[in-house]
Amino acid sequence: METRMILKDESLWTRIQGFSLDASDADFPFSKKLAKEENWSIDFTRKAIEEYKKFVYLCCILPKGASPSEIVDKVWHMHLIYTQNYWEEFCPDILKRPLHHHPSKGGFNEKMKHHHWFSTTLKNYKDVFQSDAPQDIWFNGDAIENKKSKSRMWKWIPFLMVILTLSSCLGEVIITIGSIFLSFAGIIIFGAIIAFIKQIKEIQVENKENPGSDSGGNSGSCSGGSSCSSGSSCGSGCGGGGGCGGCGG
Repeated sequence: METRMILKDESLWTRIQGFSLDASDADFPFSKKLAKEENWSIDFTRKAIEEYKKFVYLCCILPKGASPSEIVDKVWHMHLIYTQNYWEEFCPDILKRPLHHHPSKGGFNEKMKHHHWFSTTLKNYKDVFQSDAPQDIWFNGDAIENKKSKSRMWKWIPFLMVILTLSSCLGEVIITIGSIFLSFAGIIIFGAIIAFIKQIKEIQVENKENPGSDSGGNSGSCSGGSSCSSGSSCGSGCGGGGGCGGCGG
């Protein structure tokens, strides 16, 4: 079985190690900018830069290149922003070749491809540098990103507390207004019921006081006939039901 040899270029590694990403005349050099942008400590930033250099070395000596961790990729992205340093100094003078960044195209197949590529990179890292890739640089990218996300989330908590407090106060105001409205509505309805009951009672009392009001007309006609008593000749006529009209004459 043929043993695959990994080619090494000591001269290249020496040049990469000796290259500084921090300009000597810069008041705010690359490493400090990177630390500020990513919220890293200076020591962690320096370690990330060293691992970035190892990644670049692997890219140059391995036939299929290498895949960076999230943290190493952040260093690479920052270096690419320094276009003059990267394209006019680092690539032509140090690497002696261009080194392009190829982002993922997305999708399941691409994800699996990069996952396999990354696993191969870690294996080659151990073979070339005779040590495992540091956990905090090559494996903890998600943890650091989650930490930053949580930090951003905590900044919103005071604002959310204010919103909740205002919502609670507004809810109490609405409940108070609703209670007052219902109270007034209840009083009005209760008053209307009392007035209705009182009116019914008044009608009942009035009916009891005038039980024969409907027959009063007939008795009056008979009493009208009593005027007939003024004439004796009409006495017998008043006794007849139909002759009362003649008595008036």
